[in-house]
Amino acid sequence: MNKQIVAGFVSVKSILESNSREVFRILLEKDRFNSVMRSTLRAAEKRQYEILLASGIPVTYLSAEDFSAEVSGSTAGGIAAEVGERKFLSLEEILAKKNGYFAILDGIEDPFNFGYALRSLYASGVDGVILPERNFFTATETVVRSSAGASELLPCCTVEDLAKACVEIKKRGIKLVSTAKNDRAKDVFHTNFRRPLCVIYGGERRGISAGVMEQCDAVVKIKYPRNCHYSLPACSAISILSFEIGRKLNEFKR
Repeated sequence: MNKQIVAGFVSVKSILESNSREVFRILLEKDRFNSVMRSTLRAAEKRQYEILLASGIPVTYLSAEDFSAEVSGSTAGGIAAEVGERKFLSLEEILAKKNGYFAILDGIEDPFNFGYALRSLYASGVDGVILPERNFFTATETVVRSSAGASELLPCCTVEDLAKACVEIKKRGIKLVSTAKNDRAKDVFHTNFRRPLCVIYGGERRGISAGVMEQCDAVVKIKYPRNCHYSLPACSAISILSFEIGRKLNEFKR
C-alpha cells in the first residue's frame, strides 16, 4: 500500500473524523509536545494533542530534526500522520443521497486548484463529488492542506468515463447543469435551481469535455459587473457558482 505523510492538525483531524484513509501512525514533534503539555497557557494546542491521543492511533514521538526529515513544509505545527490511499465511494453510493446536490470536476489541472475547489464545494453544501479516475488525490499532502481537510470530509467517487456517468445521472432524474461561457449560458444570478442537481465545473485551459457538455440540460455563467477581457481563475469561479447555487437550493428547500 502507498503510504503518505499528511501534516497539520486540521488535516489529520479531518482524516480521523471522516475515516477517508487508513491512519497507520501519528507523528508528533516530541519537544514541542512536552512544552505544550507542561504549559498552563497553551490550552488550544493542548486540546489538539488530547484529541489525537484519544483516537487510539499509535503515536511516534520524534526530535525536531527527525520530524523535519519526515514532514515537508514549515507549518505542520509539530503534528503529522502516516496515512494510506484515499477511499472512494461508488457512483451508486454517491447518487443514493435523496434530492442531492452533486458536483463533477472535469479538467482541473493543478493540485492546489483541485484542493481549493473541493474546499468551496464542501462549504457550499455539495453532497458528493464525481471525479475522473485521473485526479490529484495522488498529491495527498497538497490537496488535503489546500482544501483545509475538506477533501477528506467530502464524499467522492471516481469514474472511468465522465460522459457515461452523466448518462447514468440523468437516468436517475437528476438535472445536469454545466458552467461555461457560451451562447447557451444563462446568468447564474438570474437562474433558479432545484434538487436533485448535479453541477459540472471545468478547468481553466481545457474546460468541460465535449462528451460531458452534450449531456447537459442547461449552462450557467457568472455575469461580471465589469466588462473584462479575462475570466476568473477556476477556483474563484467555482466558489462563486457553488455558493450561489447552494444558496438558492437552500432557499427553495425552506
